[in-house]
Amino acid sequence: MSASNRWLAGVGIVVLVAVVVAAVVTVVADGEQSFPEGSPEATVQRYLRAIADRDAGTALNLLSPELREQCEGVGRDPITRRGESRISARLERTEPREDGAAADVHVRLTERYGGGPFDSGESVQLVVFHLRRFDGAWRFTDPPWPLFCPRPAPAR
Repeated sequence: MSASNRWLAGVGIVVLVAVVVAAVVTVVADGEQSFPEGSPEATVQRYLRAIADRDAGTALNLLSPELREQCEGVGRDPITRRGESRISARLERTEPREDGAAADVHVRLTERYGGGPFDSGESVQLVVFHLRRFDGAWRFTDPPWPLFCPRPAPAR
């Protein structure tokens, strides 16, 4: 191998190492915060991940039994047909209620949509998720974003 080929190989290796290091740093920097399993925050995180993945089955399984029944007629469209928007979330705070049997999880949601520099936008909203423990697991008691499940009409 000539000196110029060794020099080119050396430069190639340095560039390859720099690319790998940059990729690792990006993945670590963008890493998701993890919450303790069995916490209300972990349940909200699992739900939002299911929404981002358009996985209606997982998302709907996190609803309380009463809410699941209430949302039965709504279908899966609010989850599976959300368009091309991307969401990111940041936990603001968690407020335990009723001696730890219920909790309100406040999350700042950012939804980005569009693709080009002039054809894109974002919407930011503070969403409060209401959860309660059912059989040792946290479940949503009110329709969580982006679901809207109307309450049944009162019997006359």
